[in-house]
Amino acid sequence: MKKMFILGLALFLAFFAFCGALAADSDWPELNEQGFLDSGEFVYENDAEGLWRYASDSLWVEVRRIIQEKPARTWYEAEIRCAEGGDVPHMIPLNPDKWMTARDYPYKLTRTTQTVIAISADYAWHRYVTKARMGIVLRDGKVYSEKTRKKGAKQFPNLDTLALFPDGDMQVFDSDEKTAQDYLDMGARDVLAFGPWLIRDGELNEAALKQYGKSSAERVAVGMVEKGHYWFMMLEGRIKRSKGDGITFLTEKLQDKGCQLAFNLDGGQTASILFMGHQLCKMDDKPRNLSSRKTAEVLGVGTSPLVRDLSDPW
Repeated sequence: MKKMFILGLALFLAFFAFCGALAADSDWPELNEQGFLDSGEFVYENDAEGLWRYASDSLWVEVRRIIQEKPARTWYEAEIRCAEGGDVPHMIPLNPDKWMTARDYPYKLTRTTQTVIAISADYAWHRYVTKARMGIVLRDGKVYSEKTRKKGAKQFPNLDTLALFPDGDMQVFDSDEKTAQDYLDMGARDVLAFGPWLIRDGELNEAALKQYGKSSAERVAVGMVEKGHYWFMMLEGRIKRSKGDGITFLTEKLQDKGCQLAFNLDGGQTASILFMGHQLCKMDDKPRNLSSRKTAEVLGVGTSPLVRDLSDPW
């Protein structure tokens, strides 16, 4: 009898979960054959459910919060699809005239720029103002640094690069594999320096995964399945509900999603994921969640007048 009860309860819970999934799927409006709206915008936010969605005539975004009890981990998976010829992931500054110096909290930055979905990036601005070795860094076609480290450097980050192109392509390289002029000649719009690169041509960077980022901490990474199809991921860390992990954790998640390319970005107190001007991730265990540290820029895509205003409550 006890076994029958347990089986019945399991079936009931499975059915309930299935119905919940159907209800969540039904929250999408009708999309066209390309997977976008014909016109207008759609926004769905459900923090309790851990589900956020956005759609327009050129952008489709779905963010899910995933909670694992043992070991304690909470992470966010944002799937992004961009229409051909539309906006694609790129670096977004608080102030393009003061790219590496003007800074604010990420949620305020995304509200100021009306950015739909964003994650923290390579924290290059801090290395810029402190005159530390930046790696090869380009923003909107301008070279901010050409000094990098040799491949396999012991320091973390090793300053591998992620190149972003106006057509939506992404490419990753070892720290000294290309020069700043090489990236300009290739037509790169932005080049980020942090690393290590995690996946290239579908293959894991096994050497880097063994060498770097073994401690448990907050992590952020970006991946590309193909041009127009991307994943942003953020793992919370050093709080009760999420102890964090090494860089391998998000690497394996991105590989499971079919990413042919992936890159590790700055973690720790920089780590953040934002949707419609709202920071989704928790940074501490206090009742009022703190913002991640101030920054000069984010890696994001999409603009919308529906993004929260600066006057809206935190």
